[in-house]
Amino acid sequence: MSREKVSAAASQAQYSQNSDRAAQLLIMLNSCGPEGLALGKLAEMVDAEKSAVHRSLLALRRHGLVSQAAQRGRYRLGPAALALGRRRINPVERIRQWKSSLASLGREFKASAFLLERSGLDAIITDMYITDSRLPVLGHDGLGGRLPLGYGMGSTVILANQDPDNQLAILCANEPRYQELNMDVVALRELLGRVRNAGYDFRRNAVLHGMSGISLPIWEGDGTCCAAITVSKPTEALSDREAGKIVEKIASYIELLA
Repeated sequence: MSREKVSAAASQAQYSQNSDRAAQLLIMLNSCGPEGLALGKLAEMVDAEKSAVHRSLLALRRHGLVSQAAQRGRYRLGPAALALGRRRINPVERIRQWKSSLASLGREFKASAFLLERSGLDAIITDMYITDSRLPVLGHDGLGGRLPLGYGMGSTVILANQDPDNQLAILCANEPRYQELNMDVVALRELLGRVRNAGYDFRRNAVLHGMSGISLPIWEGDGTCCAAITVSKPTEALSDREAGKIVEKIASYIELLA
């Protein structure tokens, strides 16, 4: 191997090592809280020399990803890293993000797939992939259709994953609409607890007779839930085994796109 190639390979290895160290430092600082960690402790945790760790910290500080803690000589996550964690994806971004995955879910399971987004007291169908136009769609309007939170699997998943005070406020505000839809509010509250504990909603003939489905929540960077994915198909064509596969596949897409 020529001297130039050896030098290039060495430089590439050094860049890779530096990048890996920076990623490790961010992970360590994320777990320590606002009090931060000392340089020596960080060097010990990533198994590197203090001087090398210090260079990595300086680079991260230039981009606002790391900052000095209140106690001198300690480091913590910077404002840029915290802002990344709190960032929410807007509905248009989410539609672009999920479009191909909705189609993949629909084709793989010969089902219809829906993306729902919270809007105040409602959930809106912002995108969908329909395999059979003859099958009914909850909300009748299809794309753009609004459902009161708690009505249908996707909107139930979103409501189930709101904080308790927010959830109670939504239930109270939507109660007249639930009555119009002949919904049992007591049963709905019990369902919300089960859905939250399970991490998804799977019901047969939940609202539309002959239609069943599975829905999982999509989490924001700040830990809130504003959206959900639902896969639906005729009840007679959805076995428990396939339902389990659908849960796993939606979860894998959520993890991939997070």
